[in-house]
Amino acid sequence: MKLSNFIALRYIKSRKETRVLSFISAISIIGIVLGVATLIVVINVMIGFENNLRDKILGANSHIIVNRIDSSPISNWQEIESQIKTVEGVKGVSPFLLNQVLLTSERSVSGVIVRGIVPETEINVTNIEKYMKEGDLKSLDGEDFNIVIGKDLANSLALTVGDEIVMVSPFGKKGPLGFTPRMKRFKITGIFDTGMYEYNNTLTLIPLKAAQKFFELDDIVTGFSVSVFDVNKAGEISHAIRKKLGFPLWSRDWFSMNQNLFSALKLEKAAMFIILTLITVVASFNIMSLITMTVKDKKRDIAILRAMGASSKFIRNIFIRQGLIIGLIGIAVGNIIGYAICYVLENYKIISLPEDVYFMDRIPVKIVPEVFILVSISAIVITFISSIIPSIHASKLDPIEALRNE
Repeated sequence: MKLSNFIALRYIKSRKETRVLSFISAISIIGIVLGVATLIVVINVMIGFENNLRDKILGANSHIIVNRIDSSPISNWQEIESQIKTVEGVKGVSPFLLNQVLLTSERSVSGVIVRGIVPETEINVTNIEKYMKEGDLKSLDGEDFNIVIGKDLANSLALTVGDEIVMVSPFGKKGPLGFTPRMKRFKITGIFDTGMYEYNNTLTLIPLKAAQKFFELDDIVTGFSVSVFDVNKAGEISHAIRKKLGFPLWSRDWFSMNQNLFSALKLEKAAMFIILTLITVVASFNIMSLITMTVKDKKRDIAILRAMGASSKFIRNIFIRQGLIIGLIGIAVGNIIGYAICYVLENYKIISLPEDVYFMDRIPVKIVPEVFILVSISAIVITFISSIIPSIHASKLDPIEALRNE
């Protein structure tokens, strides 16, 4: 062990007559522990919440949406679908036909978004099949007038699998008796639950061919749902698709479609990191006070070391290392406690949340190693800075003056 480390450890353990220094050392370590552990838990919870929200959004939607910039239908969609598949990074492509309709039951009426899909390709671009609570997404194969609806919509309309519902389109025909809306009975063959009220209450799925037949359209689609292998590269792949297809086709990735939400979460995460780092900063003042008191208490020792030939740098290193040792102990214990709390929250339902409010039934946690590294480095830097000022003061101590006073 280096002499400076040995002396620093001895100074942390004070003599009986200076027990107050040991008490301040303990308080300093506890402050670092609390700061590090709290920061690790909060940041990991926020990352877990962000990932959970992203998964919920991507559960009913694809990574990239491709359509015309003027939202008009696409006729040569098979050719465009083939072009999209050739873009590097694309995992799957599925056409869809989107429109707004009214669904009426014996008890209620609700305005919803209806999406005509091809189940065979839809399962490659969204996670709707995983969210099916009743029935099967494959029931939307073919041209039958079947429909899959969300859990909340089924509850509000008092319907279940096997019931029939009337779909009404505002785009009807004008006859001799006036305007006649287009109407058709659909059989409910499935109910899904994405965990988000917005989708559960407003999104419905029907076969693509049935949608074309109901809206009296030719073989056209509204756009394409595209999935990619790397979600974080969706923006780059979206740009590549846009460049390949050209005007008037347009592509948007999941982040740009929800940019305001995720930008707000990112800003909140950064703000929380800064605010909670202040706990560590406050603890560092304890370290500064401890080293200052240690310097005052060990003036005679410092003077003897200087008289024996110890350099100013050596004296400075003793007290810097004293602060770093305290900081490293606190950081190590804080990391262990932070990981333990995150592990318990991730694997056990300790705290329950109202699912209809937060879209989840427990506190979400994502244990990210980078968070532990970032928090530890920040704490080490803060501890180091807080140790510099009193250690410089110790290195400038005049040994002759100190021994004379003793």
